[in-house]
Amino acid sequence: MPIYDPWLIHKPIDSYILFWRRACALSALVFLIMQLTGGVVRWVLDMVGAAVLAYIPNLMMLGCVFFLLMYEIIFQQIKVGALFFIGLLGFSMMVGFYNIGGLSQVIFGLWVLTPFLFGLTCAPAITLNLQFRQFILYALMIIAGGGVVIHSVAELPWVGLTYSVGGVELEGAREWQTTGGSQRLSGFARSSFDVAGQVILAAALLSLQLSKGWQRFFLWGVCTYAVSLSTSKGILLALLMTIFASEALIRKKTWWLQTIFSIGIFWLFIPPLMGWTMDWTEAARTDLENPLYGSFIDRMNDMWPRALELVTEFGHPILGRGLGGIGVPVSIYEPALANAGDNVFVYCFVLVGYFSIPLFILGITMIMKMCRHLERADVRDVIVLAVIINWYGGVSNILEHAVLSFAMGILCRYLAMMFIGKIDNNPKNNPALMT
Repeated sequence: MPIYDPWLIHKPIDSYILFWRRACALSALVFLIMQLTGGVVRWVLDMVGAAVLAYIPNLMMLGCVFFLLMYEIIFQQIKVGALFFIGLLGFSMMVGFYNIGGLSQVIFGLWVLTPFLFGLTCAPAITLNLQFRQFILYALMIIAGGGVVIHSVAELPWVGLTYSVGGVELEGAREWQTTGGSQRLSGFARSSFDVAGQVILAAALLSLQLSKGWQRFFLWGVCTYAVSLSTSKGILLALLMTIFASEALIRKKTWWLQTIFSIGIFWLFIPPLMGWTMDWTEAARTDLENPLYGSFIDRMNDMWPRALELVTEFGHPILGRGLGGIGVPVSIYEPALANAGDNVFVYCFVLVGYFSIPLFILGITMIMKMCRHLERADVRDVIVLAVIINWYGGVSNILEHAVLSFAMGILCRYLAMMFIGKIDNNPKNNPALMT
């Protein structure tokens, strides 16, 4: 009996696609384990002189992406959406090579986007049954949150580790403090913002599976405590909005969700635009050390204006700077221009310029439409991912946060499939999608 695909990608599924699905599921599992314990694993591998093995999960994910693309090209099953993303990626690489002049930096920019590309390409292959997914999410929550709690009472030997790969000095587990001197705890992961993103993602998806209010209250309490230990203020705001969104999804309150996204649009776009058009020098002089909003003022005064300069002075005003033109690749290859972006729209704008604007508009439009179909379990999962990405994306570039980048890839794939009408709405084909 043939196996059928609820995403309508390959129907029925042949043996090659079945093998690819299993490879993707394994790659996703290895990737999550690596992200959860990234600091520990890199510490151990560095001690035995095998730090390069930390990149096996990324190679596995790239292999899965390559396998599917080659299969679809050879058997002429490649879709218009895939051609669009391939074309956009190739174009961004050409723009990056023209503006930067170094192929290695452009390739490294592609490497940084591996989790996003994996989520974008392989989302249909990693749909898990409910019981196994709950096991993965509980493990994610316990390991990530527990690691931060342990870090709050004990010194961890891998924190502060640096190691070298190919002559490039890299952080194994970041050791840093807030302005007030409090250590930003990372637990078993590589950084505080990594672990905070892992905790909120696990809690958000788990909350949708809990029918009792007291269970969700306890879950969100644990999540808030773990995230607060990481001292990541931006993700605390995302956490608050995610709690509201989770309750709205459970109660199927469309207008709650649409309000959260409507306000989120302003949160995502208006502050960078204000940073680009207004002078924040005085505010930076007086408020930069404020523990509550000092880092936000710094973004308005310094980071976002310098990100715009990457486009206007070191790139193309319309086409952007291209792949490798912002974030980690710049910090390694062009340290004088180092800029994290710290906003998902800003990051994408530097990469692909004005092409990013219609993509964001289309994505927001499709999310608003999805809010009218809350009877579907998969839609609720995607919407809660969108809330996290929207609200944390106001102060984070997302695409360099591995787990959230992976989630953003899944979100973009789902939105694209919804847009072209390729998501199967028939509950007889996949009852797990319906409540």
